[in-house]
Amino acid sequence: MTFVARGSGETKAQARARIRAARGTRTPAERAAAADGIARHGLPLVPDEPVLVGAYVSLPAEPGTGHLLDGLHRSGHRVLLPRVVGAALEWVAWSPASAMVPGAFGIDEPVGDRFPGDLADVAVLFVPALSVDRAGRRLGQGGGFYDRTLAHLSRHGAGGPVRVAVVLDDEVVDELPHEAHDLTVDVVLTPSGIIRLP
Repeated sequence: MTFVARGSGETKAQARARIRAARGTRTPAERAAAADGIARHGLPLVPDEPVLVGAYVSLPAEPGTGHLLDGLHRSGHRVLLPRVVGAALEWVAWSPASAMVPGAFGIDEPVGDRFPGDLADVAVLFVPALSVDRAGRRLGQGGGFYDRTLAHLSRHGAGGPVRVAVVLDDEVVDELPHEAHDLTVDVVLTPSGIIRLP
């Protein structure tokens, strides 16, 4: 995987605008191929035995997670999806039969009772990102929902879930604009493969 260097001095807002614009140029065929690759390379990141997995419903311009979600369900895993409640994410068990409604940001969210367990029991947590750098820092959409979620979870080496950021191939970069408190991920999942980070 090649890391693409970006110009120094770019702010998070500038990086977000640049990446969103680039995502908007992807053709339907490119988006379909990306979704296939995300499922093909993402499913092997999850243990063979049934486990609890956190994931999300992708927006149209994001790398598609629909095939990944279906594959997780077919493999017998219990899948949790988030919904926005105030400034936080609440997690709900999902299956292909689950009712979904548009949430606060137009993202489909599951209908049903809040998952009564602890998100710390999740084996793998797939999170959206606009970009990830080789230190594992992810650039999110700016709302801070996933940063707040990750802040309450132990690192994988300390018993927490494997944190997997999902991006397109050219969204993996040498370095992102960042702050000292920014949280990192363990793995980057792209349509062409995975990158395990230190």
